[in-house]
Amino acid sequence: MRKLWTLSAAALTAVLAAGLLPAAAHAATVNVLTTVSVGGPNVANGDAVSAPLKTGTTATFYSTPGSSSFITCTVSNFGATVTSNVPAPGTAGESLTLQNFSSCTPTGIPTVTAVQSIVVNNLPYATTVTSPPSNQVKVTGTATFPIQTTMKLTSGLGTITCVYRADLNQVLGVANNVGQSITFTNQKFNRFSGPSACFPNGYFSAAYGPVKDTTVAGSPLVFVN
Repeated sequence: MRKLWTLSAAALTAVLAAGLLPAAAHAATVNVLTTVSVGGPNVANGDAVSAPLKTGTTATFYSTPGSSSFITCTVSNFGATVTSNVPAPGTAGESLTLQNFSSCTPTGIPTVTAVQSIVVNNLPYATTVTSPPSNQVKVTGTATFPIQTTMKLTSGLGTITCVYRADLNQVLGVANNVGQSITFTNQKFNRFSGPSACFPNGYFSAAYGPVKDTTVAGSPLVFVN
């Protein structure tokens, strides 16, 4: 009887081990970017993520932070491709492939009466997203393809063209899992070319969200881990 009990216990142990080992072998690794929730399914490399402006907000280019001279745009979108979604905590890589602005209006800018267009040049830009607590979103240009924006404005002198480049060739934002947003605040751009009617500097602020993975059916929300 003792021998039978010993054999039965060994058999039970083997069965339990057989059931548990596959689960351990396939334990999910949570990457920096997930969908649905924090710790949810990982965003796949190659997936497209995008977001419009947060509802009720604008993208704004100030002459100086908080100035009464600025350009506001009520429509703006960004789109990126995930290139390296690494295990959390860490820094995921993306390629910013799209950023646009429309429905833009000047306020308090002498001689400027309308905004014809605002175009982001030299895309794509390398972009990184870092795990909490920093939640930093960093967009970086290169010496050959700097972060650059071209504005065409209507003035009393006709059309003027203002070209700006990001200070230090980078733009920094902060991701937030509340509302799945990315916020940029007073990011400095320096005038690269254009007449004196163009701001000497521009300070860019905007909040985008919700960020979604548009490659996946249903476009689930994207979270940072």
